[in-house]
Amino acid sequence: MEIFNELKEKYSQLSKGQQKVGEYLLKNPQEIALQPASQIGHRIGVSETTVIRFCYSLGLSGYSQLQAMVREHLIHQKSHLNNYYSSKMEMAREPHLYAQVMEKDAENIRKTRATIQEQDIEQTVMKIMEANKVYITGMRTSFAPAQWLSFVLGLVRDDVHLYQPATDDLIAVLQQMNKQSVFVAITFHRYVKETVKLAEMAKEQGAFVISITDSELAPIAQFSDITFVIGEGKDATLDVFPPLFSLLNALIASISVQYAEPIKERQEEYERLSSDYLFF
Repeated sequence: MEIFNELKEKYSQLSKGQQKVGEYLLKNPQEIALQPASQIGHRIGVSETTVIRFCYSLGLSGYSQLQAMVREHLIHQKSHLNNYYSSKMEMAREPHLYAQVMEKDAENIRKTRATIQEQDIEQTVMKIMEANKVYITGMRTSFAPAQWLSFVLGLVRDDVHLYQPATDDLIAVLQQMNKQSVFVAITFHRYVKETVKLAEMAKEQGAFVISITDSELAPIAQFSDITFVIGEGKDATLDVFPPLFSLLNALIASISVQYAEPIKERQEEYERLSSDYLFF
């Protein structure tokens, strides 16, 4: 990253306190991206003013510009599709490729389970079931999980809407959103701009925004009340789908248990209608 090169060139000209900030930046860029200047200064043992002066010394307008540059750098370190194929070619050197892939999926699910906060699950379940309307969106590779979540939620409650830009009028959808609404957005690297913009607009309408993505630094996180992070920076986007669907399944299971009685009534009606009209 250009700012790292600038730091190396000017390092000897910085004060000792600013040098500490520079060393911390090189070793912990994600902390810089996420934490305020005051917190970084406290961790290093320097003042917030020293952190900000460090930014000025590198020709930046302030700490917010440094954060923006570091976030951009970390986001673009994300893996692309070719990493997915190369990782599978590496596995293919050993026997039983399918078993290796499934074991890797299981490992990714275990990692995701360890990062999810139970209170976030509980709050998500409550918000979804008590909302007047639930809006869900996911585009490109994220459309399939968004469609699945929309379908299954539609079995357990009314007023679940899957937003699809090809058929839905954005303004009409936004007009219906309010403080009693929930907006669920699924997006992974490379992040779809329209999904992020929708989350921002839903937030402005007062909706409770839940995002499912692959990084705390993802653009959508700043507009989210709850962000579920799946995968690591080195993971290819396709590799996050097994833990993603596992998380979605866990959410539905939690809803089914906590709202068992009303869901049971809906299920009985659903089974009666589907048996009469849809299936043999």
